[in-house]
Amino acid sequence: DSVVLHWKKLGVLMVGPYGDWLRFPYKNTENLWIVPEIDCCRVVTDNSIEILQRVPPATAPLLRMGSIEPSAMLLDASDSFESGSPSSDEAARAITKTGMLLEAIETCMDAATREYDVVMQKRLLRAASYGMHFSYKDPTRSTIMGGSTATNENSDYMPSKMAIKFAVTARKLRILNALRDPRVGFVLSTLQY
Repeated sequence: DSVVLHWKKLGVLMVGPYGDWLRFPYKNTENLWIVPEIDCCRVVTDNSIEILQRVPPATAPLLRMGSIEPSAMLLDASDSFESGSPSSDEAARAITKTGMLLEAIETCMDAATREYDVVMQKRLLRAASYGMHFSYKDPTRSTIMGGSTATNENSDYMPSKMAIKFAVTARKLRILNALRDPRVGFVLSTLQY
């Protein structure tokens, strides 16, 4: 999506497909290398390794100021619930009525896997979990939390595909965050996992 260049006195310059550009100054750096990756560039200096990448498509509309995307509304409802506001219930029910709750849950989980900040990952996963609880209470969508994936008589006790996906997402984030720990120093993106 872009071209990344390095000049010794200018720093790193990223030029987008429509001529837009961003400059990242790297002062007091003797050596700097740009390593291309599948979904980002690593900027390797004498003192650090940084990842330079485009904002993921799932994250941009979710975190955009004033966004009315279902995932952004779910995140706001979850934040309201965490702060104790009674309006969180109404916001979550409004998303449920639009029929976009499942999409909002999946978008929050996808955005969490592409996020590097652990606090934001937890916030996005809490929003997905909050939405799953509302879907479970919705009598028209009884397949979110459990009951639909098994075909035997104990099907009411089997987790749904969405619940399994949530658990897999949480496990993936635990592994990626353990690898990203500075003591380990092996930073991987979600696509590299």
